[in-house]
Amino acid sequence: MPWSRSPSSTPPLGRPFARFWAAYSAANLADGMLLTAVPLLAATFTRDPLLISGLSAARFLPWLLLAVLAGVLSDRWERRRTMITANAGRSGLLVLLAVLLYTGNAGIGWLYAVLLAVVTCEVAYDTAGRALLPSLVERSALDRANGRLESGRTIVEDFGGAPLAGALFAVAAVLPMVSIGGAYVVGALLLVGLPLLHRPAPPAPAPAAEGARRPRSIRAEAAEGLRHVWHDTVQRDQAILGVCLGFGNAVAVAVLVLVITERLGVAPAYYGLFLAASPVGALFAIALLGGLVRRYGRGPVIIGGMLLFGASWIGLAAAPNPLLGAFAFGVCGFGMTLCNVLLMSVFQIITPGTLLGRVTGIRRTFTWGLMPVGAVVGGLLGRVDLGLPLVAGGALLILVVLLSTRQVLRAARRAAEIEADGAGAPAQDSPLSRSGA
Repeated sequence: MPWSRSPSSTPPLGRPFARFWAAYSAANLADGMLLTAVPLLAATFTRDPLLISGLSAARFLPWLLLAVLAGVLSDRWERRRTMITANAGRSGLLVLLAVLLYTGNAGIGWLYAVLLAVVTCEVAYDTAGRALLPSLVERSALDRANGRLESGRTIVEDFGGAPLAGALFAVAAVLPMVSIGGAYVVGALLLVGLPLLHRPAPPAPAPAAEGARRPRSIRAEAAEGLRHVWHDTVQRDQAILGVCLGFGNAVAVAVLVLVITERLGVAPAYYGLFLAASPVGALFAIALLGGLVRRYGRGPVIIGGMLLFGASWIGLAAAPNPLLGAFAFGVCGFGMTLCNVLLMSVFQIITPGTLLGRVTGIRRTFTWGLMPVGAVVGGLLGRVDLGLPLVAGGALLILVVLLSTRQVLRAARRAAEIEADGAGAPAQDSPLSRSGA
């Protein structure tokens, strides 16, 4: 079925991507440290469970409110500079928090304020980064490029950032904050060396009342992105699929910590080791990704990954001991990574470069917006039985796969057709082909 297969050739990813990958990995290291350091620091300020859990909810708020705006600005502005500015902003905020800690003026209110501001910068950074990637590599190399980004994230965020932050925090609370700020600076400096790979055209003018011309508003540009998603059936189907996958996963993970510690009886000292099963599975998925796509094609591999993703949650609910539970959790990481990486590649290929930022923001707004709802549903189900959220979330994911098989294959076919039409070409808004960068 050639329409769903990736080309057998393996074009090099190139130096610009290598620098981009290094910058992304530096930021991911900082993200991993931040995710560990924030709750540890919060626990030194308050023992109120509501205030501490509210920090997790605060991480979703900027995505829900600002992702569409970030997408519009990503399409308007030069994306590399947007990422540099966002990293510089995150670094400055962490330095501010470090100074407040050192002077004894920090508190839970400051932690909330800094976290919200940091995640706001993250929204701009990630939206611009995902939209910039297709300008760095040939379309046929997007699977490998996204896989490399995901493997880098897994290694530095899950295996590096968390333990490093914990070790530094044990010495002094200020140390992880300074280190996180430094990692963001490194990421910004690495991006400085990238050529200007995305030069956005000025916003198209809109007719004024007296026939004059004026730039289109942010609202009009956001509406253009929304219309593109809604009227393009493939884009709409993929957006709905992403929302359903995110919701089902949020239901499943809602009480995961209780499933691991109470239902499976994993001691707190081994909790982190159990969680490592998922990134290990993710690394296996990335290692096998290219061969699976060449043999079976993108569409079937995405479907298989989603089925494993859903079934593994049910398997974890049924696991009689921690060993089998960890195996099921590893399979979850394997399946989730297969479908996430390939769905991202398909999305980047089928979306016009001039709309990529806006469409990314729109999709993330809906996906991240429903995740807290899924978490609440999972929590309510967990009050009945701890295994119920896993079964419900896994069953929902499997149902989504069964209902969306045709749509997934159609999206993979369109991506393959676009690749064939512009074989070897980078994204349409990239000057790589004309600058020799």
